[in-house]
Amino acid sequence: MNDIWNFIQGLGDGLQDIMAATNLIPVILFAVLIGMFTANSRHALKALIAVVLVFVVRMIPSAINGHLALPGLPDYRHLAPIVGLLLMYVLAYGLIAAIGNLKTSMKLGGAKAAH
Repeated sequence: MNDIWNFIQGLGDGLQDIMAATNLIPVILFAVLIGMFTANSRHALKALIAVVLVFVVRMIPSAINGHLALPGLPDYRHLAPIVGLLLMYVLAYGLIAAIGNLKTSMKLGGAKAAH
């Protein structure tokens, strides 16, 4: 039983480290902008575009300084970057879907008030 508890405790510590290491602000910004200025459909594709834009923005400073061989990419042979990428994708998907639903409900509310 002690081994299981140590595994769960280690998993929790790892997830906490991933949350601390993942910069979610660019994902939030791109997801909000994409959600506000596009139509309310294909949330999964838009979330993927938001995550790709975050990686492009992360690579720009390294590319400007002359490091063109895939700068700024984490090592995906480990679990932490994969979980961080999944976390960014889920957050972007949720924000884009929520903003799309909010836009739809605001349009419907305005149409009902006009009649």
